[in-house]
Amino acid sequence: MKITSMNPLFYLVLLTLPLTAVQADQYDDLIQAALDEPGRLERNSSRDEARKPAEVIKFFGVEPGMTVLDILATGGYYTEILAGVVGDTGRVISHEMAAEGMDPDYYFAAHIRNSSHLDNVVPIYADLKDLDLKEDSLDQIFLIQNFHDLWFDTYGVDPDKTLAVFRKALKPGGTLAVIDHVAEDSAPTSVGNTIHRISPTLTKQILADAGFVFEEESDILLNLSDDITKNVFAPDIRGNTSRFIHRYRNP
Repeated sequence: MKITSMNPLFYLVLLTLPLTAVQADQYDDLIQAALDEPGRLERNSSRDEARKPAEVIKFFGVEPGMTVLDILATGGYYTEILAGVVGDTGRVISHEMAAEGMDPDYYFAAHIRNSSHLDNVVPIYADLKDLDLKEDSLDQIFLIQNFHDLWFDTYGVDPDKTLAVFRKALKPGGTLAVIDHVAEDSAPTSVGNTIHRISPTLTKQILADAGFVFEEESDILLNLSDDITKNVFAPDIRGNTSRFIHRYRNP
């Protein structure tokens, strides 16, 4: 077991009963055990207060046994947490760009190899424009603070093609989990290339056009003091931007 403090029978309960039938405190304990995993990188765990991962995991409904793809994992913040929640019966596919796969000294690749709590993690390395995924193979895709990167010129992505790849890979009823930096409602997709944000309203429209069904949103990461016209890497707001959370279903 990855989470040695949890009773193994608990996983059987989660896998054989609807999640809503499991006591909320047991699910909370499962998530907290993933967050408390001593093998997590300090550079990841130190960001928990700002990112509220327990609330995020619950909102997206991550469960033991799921196969979850973490797109542009970028050092594996969510990869590490997801690994603990999906457990031995699940799998986390941790995606990063091709350059990281070519680097023999890339720290997170070594961390996956050397960490028992990441035994259920499979790393893949491919530029977004080249990404292809097996059909109906995923329960969830985590797209965290990088939906706007589909319009980042450096990556050279065809957004329609990439979203079609995501839809193909998600099982019917699978979930697309989106968190991103809030831009003004009227902002075009081009701000993804300049200030690295995207409009939540435009996000809903784009994903509806791509065939996804909007289910629910959460305001737990909104920050009304954020100047949403500024670049997210500006020193005075970096790490404290206002972020929207959307959950979409693949019909």
